[in-house]
Amino acid sequence: MTINEIADFLCKKLSDEGFVIQRYDAYSTNSIYLKLDYGVCNSIRISDHPGKKHLKYRYNIGPNITEYKEVKDRFPRYYYRADKLNNLIKKILKDRDLKKKRYGELAYQNYMKRNKQKKSGDRGFWRDARIVS
Repeated sequence: MTINEIADFLCKKLSDEGFVIQRYDAYSTNSIYLKLDYGVCNSIRISDHPGKKHLKYRYNIGPNITEYKEVKDRFPRYYYRADKLNNLIKKILKDRDLKKKRYGELAYQNYMKRNKQKKSGDRGFWRDARIVS
């Protein structure tokens, strides 16, 4: 699968599960970034090359990833092979359910609204990403 096919598949499946998805297709690299629920459920980096060390995405998938890996850092990060899209989707759904149980549905929705309002004018991702429906 190509980077674009992976992104399209994830957008369709996650949108069907009720996520608000912001999609940003990088102009200088072969990378696509998906922010889930205005960042409340983190972001996915889809790429065919290693990322910048200072940027740490929760979920990572692409043809250059050869095996599943979980990296312990301040927050855990997950790396999936491109043929394991359904495993990534299951993990994201589980993580969202855990957040909603911990904070409650209303608090989760309010956090989404706050992120959208607070960051919508920020340069870069927030300004240039498009909402996928």
